[in-house]
Amino acid sequence: MAKTLQSNQPRPASFAHPVAWMRQLTRLQPAKWNWSRSTRAALGMGLPLAIGTLSGNLGVYLWVAMGFLLQMGGERDNPYHIQFQRMLITTPLSLLGLLLGYLSYLPWELVILCFTVLAFISAILSSYNSALSIGTMQMLMMGTVAVGNPAINHYWHVALLAFIGIVFYAALLGIEALLLRHRPEDQASENLLRALASLALHRAQKQPIEQDEQQITNNLNTLYTLMFHTRSLSQGRNLGSEHTAAVLQRFDSVFASIVGCADSAQLTAIAATLQQAATAYASKSKHIPTVDDTPGCSTSLNKDANELFQTLWKRSSTLPDNSITAPQPAAKRKQLAAILGELSPGREVLLAAAALAVCTFIAYALRWKDDYSHWYWIPMTVILVMKPDMGSVFSRSMLRSIGTSFGVIIGGFILYFVSPGPLFVLIMAALAFVLPWASQRSYAMMSLIITPLVLVLIDYVSPERNGVNYALLRFEDTLLGGAIALVFGYLLWPKTNHRQLYQNFQQIRLALANYLHATLPQADTPAPQSQLHSARHAAYGQIANIRTNLQKQLSDPPPASQEALSWFPLISSAARMANSITTYSINSTGKLSAHDLQYLQKLGELIAHGTPADFPKEAWQSDTPGSAEDQLLRAAMNELQHVNGMVDVRPAPTPNDTVSA
Repeated sequence: MAKTLQSNQPRPASFAHPVAWMRQLTRLQPAKWNWSRSTRAALGMGLPLAIGTLSGNLGVYLWVAMGFLLQMGGERDNPYHIQFQRMLITTPLSLLGLLLGYLSYLPWELVILCFTVLAFISAILSSYNSALSIGTMQMLMMGTVAVGNPAINHYWHVALLAFIGIVFYAALLGIEALLLRHRPEDQASENLLRALASLALHRAQKQPIEQDEQQITNNLNTLYTLMFHTRSLSQGRNLGSEHTAAVLQRFDSVFASIVGCADSAQLTAIAATLQQAATAYASKSKHIPTVDDTPGCSTSLNKDANELFQTLWKRSSTLPDNSITAPQPAAKRKQLAAILGELSPGREVLLAAAALAVCTFIAYALRWKDDYSHWYWIPMTVILVMKPDMGSVFSRSMLRSIGTSFGVIIGGFILYFVSPGPLFVLIMAALAFVLPWASQRSYAMMSLIITPLVLVLIDYVSPERNGVNYALLRFEDTLLGGAIALVFGYLLWPKTNHRQLYQNFQQIRLALANYLHATLPQADTPAPQSQLHSARHAAYGQIANIRTNLQKQLSDPPPASQEALSWFPLISSAARMANSITTYSINSTGKLSAHDLQYLQKLGELIAHGTPADFPKEAWQSDTPGSAEDQLLRAAMNELQHVNGMVDVRPAPTPNDTVSA
């Protein structure tokens, strides 16, 4: 039996208006200037174009700028060493795309078949990691440009020029790394201090804390990723990863203590201290902040905060009982088996791959109908819009159309009014300078900036110059490519959103049950702290992930946006349940009676697999009224009763069914 939202639940007023989803679609995200990245982008675009203009070989250096743009466009907020490792994956794939131009010597039927199969395989590879996702997209894009551009005579030559641009990108990135020595763990730690301060302040003021929890989870994930990545590169003990593990545990303890504290005065005081600590940490102050012990629920909170400050400021601090040891051969074999099992694509991945393959086939087949110059902009649009790991197809199609509409105006202006020279180089460098900021704002803003860059670079490569007419054709191609993605990659395919939401919510329930079990003593001994921290991170991480996915789906038109919105009450209830368990983990003495232990174990089973039919007729109560166990049982039972009021009892979805909201 499964839980699903009732179809007669009232819809919030915000979605009563028919264009509310459009406001969500066009909402801009907050962004801040990354001056080092913007400067690198401007130099990487401007210098090759300047050399090409001065030497009279602009066509050659355009490919160098294109190679740089490939890497710059796929750059993410990762440590420098991870960015260099990502290049080891994306570079050969993007260069392979240019070499796919040799397929143009084959009959067009075979070219269509090859790119259709490559699109299917690329979509599956994209589900494994972000580097493969970026690399396969660049491979398909460059392959499309190479096959569709008759001005290219030797594909290995342009691949070599693009490789020079990539090397230039790596050189600028390396110089930045040496000059700035940016430590992403420091930035994540500072962000966590501020997010914890905001959480404490909002709890003190009885305000919503969902965004604070989301920020905390995102930055904890960053630290976890850095810790595991650093550890994976080391054969033996690694002090860096051990320190990160220690910091993670201290942050987790402070988070739990804040959630478990209800004293407004104490929460307000610790919020101010955490903000001051964040400022001191950002300024590299050597003075270690301290919190004075005061009576009340913050006794443990103050202690945890002081331990966090000590660990942050003293990089040699480690946790002896939480250090990571090198895996044994048997464990390595198990890890390898688990990895191979995860490589098997699921149904959703195969459906997304099939949709991308169908749309790629249609886009390439259109050349039989319209064999005009630069026809390949249609499949390029399809590839960009249909990437299955980049969010909603509908949203990307709409946003790309909006961004391209304005981008072609800029590109057409450059092509018509600006000749190769200093002004041309300055304009292209300025656009590249804005690109990192625009990418943070929205997909439409990114499309608005990157469209004229790609438009001008490709057009200057070709001997056929159409100026404004060429820009208008690209606008028409973008609309046509977006329409193909919408119809053949979105509307005609079975909507699996219902089942995905259901499965994600089931994962949250299992994570919450595991979190509750991790707080319980085992064989009359307290629960291991490392197990408790891992379970807490998993529970809050699952909640943060589904909250992020739902937020993306709000930009789809009804009924998809309404369905996503209708799941938010259940996610909020799960978050309150997680906070109740966190409060219990802080206030529990660790000594349970057999009666309380039995009921808490049953509560975990009810959270994980229970249905409204399994709900007890009488509320469970502790044999010690007012204890931490009693408070948890009351809060959890009230929350489950609230959830049961929003769900129906229906059969669990099969692979061919959906769960209706």
